[in-house]
Amino acid sequence: MFRRLLRFCLIALTALPLMSFRLEQANTVQEKLLYDVRGAFVTARPDVPKGLVIATDMLVDEAIRATVRSIALPRTIISVRIDEMSHMPMLIGSRHEAKVTVQAISVNSGEPIARGTFKTSIYLLDGDTADRDLAEKIADRISSEFRLDGQRRPTMATALFP
Repeated sequence: MFRRLLRFCLIALTALPLMSFRLEQANTVQEKLLYDVRGAFVTARPDVPKGLVIATDMLVDEAIRATVRSIALPRTIISVRIDEMSHMPMLIGSRHEAKVTVQAISVNSGEPIARGTFKTSIYLLDGDTADRDLAEKIADRISSEFRLDGQRRPTMATALFP
């Protein structure tokens, strides 16, 4: 009985770090919706806090500046609009939610190439850092969608093997 439990724990401890790795496919085809983002601007409605807009703009710009493309891609500028921002108090803490529209605009023609909308939310015990935390969540989502190399939160693999 003890050996089975020990064997199960050993397998679980070995499998957890390995689950955070992802192998790339050998013959990957270039994605059609990958762009060379040259800049971004963030706008919002008047009822959205200015701190959220400024923090989102700074984080997205940092991610854009950190990105280096090795192949030529269509050059774009992204327009980020924070359409709605809501705050819902709960029994303990509060939930903050934002609805964001992102549009990729061609540098050459000025025409919109792609458009998408998403909602993101965070739960906080203390609402003092709500704008910054929500801005990080929005910037992380934009960075992952456009493959920008901004500062990301560490995964288990980077925490175990720096």
